[in-house]
Amino acid sequence: MRAALPLAAATLLIVALSWPMLFTRGEFNPDWTLRIWFLWKESLGIRETGVPTFFLNYSRGVFYPEFAFYGGTLYALLGALSLIVGNAPIEIYVLSYLLGFAAAYGGWYWLGRMAGLGRWWAQVPGVIFITASYYLTLIYARGDQPEFLAVSVMPLLIAAGLSVLRAERLRFWPALALALSGVIFGGSHNLTLIWGSTLIVLTAALALVCIPQARSLVTRRGLARLACLLVPSLLVSAWYLLPAVAYESHTHISRESWSLTLIGTMPLVAAAVLFTLSRASASTPGADFALSLPILAMAWSLVAIPLCLRRGLREPWVRLLLICAAMTVLATIVMTHAGLILALPRPYAILQYAYRLESYVMLCVSATVLVGLRLVQRDSARPRLWAWALVAVLAVGFVGAIQQVDAIPTSGNRAKAVAYTGGPVPHPETFPDYLDLALPLLVDQRGNPPEVNFPEAAVRTYHASATLHLPPRELVYSNIAAGPEFVHVSGARIVGIDHEGGDVLEIGPSVAGAQPTPGAARPPTWTEHVSVSAADGLPIVAGRFISLAALAFFVGLFVWLGVRGLRRRQDRGANGPP
Repeated sequence: MRAALPLAAATLLIVALSWPMLFTRGEFNPDWTLRIWFLWKESLGIRETGVPTFFLNYSRGVFYPEFAFYGGTLYALLGALSLIVGNAPIEIYVLSYLLGFAAAYGGWYWLGRMAGLGRWWAQVPGVIFITASYYLTLIYARGDQPEFLAVSVMPLLIAAGLSVLRAERLRFWPALALALSGVIFGGSHNLTLIWGSTLIVLTAALALVCIPQARSLVTRRGLARLACLLVPSLLVSAWYLLPAVAYESHTHISRESWSLTLIGTMPLVAAAVLFTLSRASASTPGADFALSLPILAMAWSLVAIPLCLRRGLREPWVRLLLICAAMTVLATIVMTHAGLILALPRPYAILQYAYRLESYVMLCVSATVLVGLRLVQRDSARPRLWAWALVAVLAVGFVGAIQQVDAIPTSGNRAKAVAYTGGPVPHPETFPDYLDLALPLLVDQRGNPPEVNFPEAAVRTYHASATLHLPPRELVYSNIAAGPEFVHVSGARIVGIDHEGGDVLEIGPSVAGAQPTPGAARPPTWTEHVSVSAADGLPIVAGRFISLAALAFFVGLFVWLGVRGLRRRQDRGANGPP
């Protein structure tokens, strides 16, 4: 019963924050419908080919490499799960958010228990984290499912990593938690992978440098176990991360004015927006795009720090408290100063929106509260009383979260994402982010240039062909939306893109370089068979090989762990009392 009651409380809280997803059919914002559509399209690709695909085929484009740069592994996992349960992309999409809630809450609870907190107190950091205004904004106002899930698994990733690091031997369930959270963290949102990894590594480095006792917990065997799980979990996503790294510099999104976007949205992280109890929108009063920080939890931590400093700076937990508080301040400063972000190396500077860093402020705030709570509970009576002030903090946060969720507009119908067999685009009709800008823009002045459109329904197993009656060297405008890194074209070659992002093809004769004989009569017709298929360049082939090797490693590892655990239970049963 003692274990069931906290679990029931956590479940009720998650249901209360999820009720618009569970009990309405609203789409909340256009990105919600768009990402359901992405999930559905990936599931169709897996059904056709049996393996995850890079490509998105839609009404005005085929072979668009969406999943080569964005959420590849996440959409592959969810798409496969949708097929397994019977083509249910909407239900799996909603389930992914619930699993994100559970991962974040469970990860903080696990960390709290490892810190020595009781079952109820260990829930405090998780409550603060999942009721924060930006956490709910990520779901309902932004609809950025990959970023939400990558952020949500970070507490679980840290908790499982610490468990594996500290254990005497590798155990099945902590190993599985670390592997799964590592796969989601590494395969969902590239910017979160970069910034989140940096936050974890920097905090761990400060702890090891400033806390000698922490260094005694790190053993070679523990590090080896951690690396054997964490590295392969990240390499599972090599099938799309390796091509993304190799070809990212060619894409439209890498060359757009992301610095102007960042500067233009900085008013959203102004002090008046962040340091308030209001859950109103930063731009439109009453809307659900809220960015206020958990300032009551931050204020609680500020009071807890001097209370805990009486224990002395030699106390390891006091030093850890100061490190977490310092990381909170650092993350807040970086978030609110565009110049600092733009001065960072390019992978960090292309953040686009500074408010994305609020996720890391929330992580640091929850960590500070966790450490402070551990300290005040083990101190004299007066500091222990300060722990009970968190009840009021949690109550205000819960009420604010319910108000924010209740104000969410539930208009529209998310089912329209999969309502038609042809798969209409529920958002913009073109997707410019991952067009290949290494190709020149070619504009035909004739008013009616030759065109070839490969129908979406005809692009099965990501092969398509067409027969054209045009002379060699003729330029043809197509609806192929990928550069030569991702598609192989025979009978023609890609020489540019048009103003809508489709590839411009130059017809090539069947025999390369063949030309009509000078002075000879021109044949009445020219026939060329043009086919297009997925390319197999070195980054693509190498990425797939690495991902398969990582998956094979995990299959072998968990079979071995399962067999070993079964044998141990059998041995205990055989040697136990009669």
